[in-house]
Amino acid sequence: MKQFAVGRYAPFPGINYAHPKPFRNWTDQQMTAVIGGWLSGDPPSLELATLALAELRGRQADLAASMKFADAGYEPIPWLEEAGERVRDVFTPQVLAQQKSGRLGAHVYVMLRWGYSAENGLYGAYVGSTGKPVATRCAEHRKGIRSARGLPRYGVEPLWSLFDFINPVPKARAGREEWETRLHEALAPVIPKVTGDVAF
Repeated sequence: MKQFAVGRYAPFPGINYAHPKPFRNWTDQQMTAVIGGWLSGDPPSLELATLALAELRGRQADLAASMKFADAGYEPIPWLEEAGERVRDVFTPQVLAQQKSGRLGAHVYVMLRWGYSAENGLYGAYVGSTGKPVATRCAEHRKGIRSARGLPRYGVEPLWSLFDFINPVPKARAGREEWETRLHEALAPVIPKVTGDVAF
C-alpha cells in the first residue's frame, strides 16, 4: 500500500466546495484534462478528481476520465457525493447562523484515509477539530505529530467539500468538540469507516 508524501493541502482556488456541483461551469474537456494531473500528484487530489468525474458522469461524458482513474491505479471515492449531500442537509445556513455561540476561530475538518479492506470500501475518513489552520493540522497528522492512528501512513488529503463551509467553529474546546461530534455523526451513516473522537 503506497504511502503518500506530505502535501501542502490547500483548497483549490476558485472552487466553491459548498456547492453540490462545484464543476458545473467547467467544460467536459477542461475536467477531463485536469483529472489526470490531479491523480498524478503525490499526494493525489482524489477529492477534486472524484467530484469532476461525478459531474462528467451526470453529463454521460465520463469515459476518458474513468480511464484516467484506472491508468493511475486509483478508484474514485465512492461515498463522496452522498457524504456532501448529508453534510449540507445537516449543516444548513440556518443551523450555522443560529447555533454557533461564543468566540469563533477553531476549525473542524475531515481527512481522507485509505488502506481499509475492500469490505470497508478502501477509503475512510478521520474527523477532527483544531485551533490551527486545517492544512497545518493535516500536515502534522501525516508527520506523526499528535497524530491520529493510521494517518501518518494512510492519510491522503483534507476533504474540503465536507467541512470548509462549516468553519469557523467556537474556539473554546467544549464548543469545538461539539461541532466535531456533529460532523462525525453526520458522516457516520454514509461513510463505511469514520474515526475520530466523539464528545457526547
